[in-house]
Amino acid sequence: KMKRDSVSTKPNRGNILSCDGQLMASSIPEYKIFMDFQPGDPNDSVWSNKRDSLWTENLDSLCKGLHEIFPERSAAEFREHLEKGRHKQMRNGTFGARHWPVWPRRIDYNTFAEIRKLPFFSMPVNKGGFHWETYNARRRPFGTLAQRTVGEVKVASDSGYCGIELSYDSILRGINGISHHQKIRNRYMNITVAPPIDGADIVTTIDVGMQDLAERALVEELKKDNASMGVAILMEVETGDVKAIVNMTQGSDGRYREVENHAISYRCEPGSVFKTASFLVALDDGVVDTSYVINTGNGVMQMHGSNMKDHNWHKGGYGSINVARTLEVSSNIGVSYVIDKYYHDHPEKYVEGLYRMGIGTDLGL
Repeated sequence: KMKRDSVSTKPNRGNILSCDGQLMASSIPEYKIFMDFQPGDPNDSVWSNKRDSLWTENLDSLCKGLHEIFPERSAAEFREHLEKGRHKQMRNGTFGARHWPVWPRRIDYNTFAEIRKLPFFSMPVNKGGFHWETYNARRRPFGTLAQRTVGEVKVASDSGYCGIELSYDSILRGINGISHHQKIRNRYMNITVAPPIDGADIVTTIDVGMQDLAERALVEELKKDNASMGVAILMEVETGDVKAIVNMTQGSDGRYREVENHAISYRCEPGSVFKTASFLVALDDGVVDTSYVINTGNGVMQMHGSNMKDHNWHKGGYGSINVARTLEVSSNIGVSYVIDKYYHDHPEKYVEGLYRMGIGTDLGL
């Protein structure tokens, strides 16, 4: 009872930052507050009597102060609750709970500081009996912005649940320290053996301003068609940095929220984005250049027994356009014609080209 060895000391979790250093996720302390109605030396009857008289003298003002901080519960209810803990009979026959919750939920630092000013609770821990447990709570200063990408943390275990919080959990979490809890000269002290190592910060490529604009734009478009889901990814072409990534899913109430990271996890045909990859292979192999002209006709072309159509076929198509224009207007006919013409007899060269430029590389997501 006088000593506890190898007590684990938790480090501070690292922050997640935007590309310009703005906080997107950070840890702040939260507290659960308790009362020990059996503090001090049980053989010291003088102090026990003094403490009881102090408790009785300050109880009304203490409960009034608690009511002002937590208006959900009246001063009378606080008094009844605290007196219940004070008169609770323990298994060893003594009266008074040792770890009686003053308030059932976690509180922030500002609230904790106000409570520490209240009568009796302002006394030293080993004299008054008021004590607390500290937790690291995760907060996102920008609210739901990039919520699913930044991710969430499991409250109980302080470990990543999804997103960047999960992917880089081992880096963000840090390394636990070790301390001894020992009674020295009537005071309990924590003696550090190995200090905790705080988690490292993660700097993302996300730009807060661009992310905000992308989210607003996507939700606006989804509302027009009452769409169930939508994704937007904004990439800086020169570097490949993802500046914004938005995933919106329509809830039962009609509002759009980030529930799943569809941009990464949703499995579907790549669609028009694969036209860029196809042309990269053709350009790399030198079979065409950007000025190479393709006759897309009236927007409908027979290809291996089926009609290949451009999106504007009902308006007469694009006619003759070069490779650059084909990519600009996302012509199905233009891209398919080039790949079929130059790789029909040797499709393995086309596939090899795709792998050569890294499109088959595991993203590590």
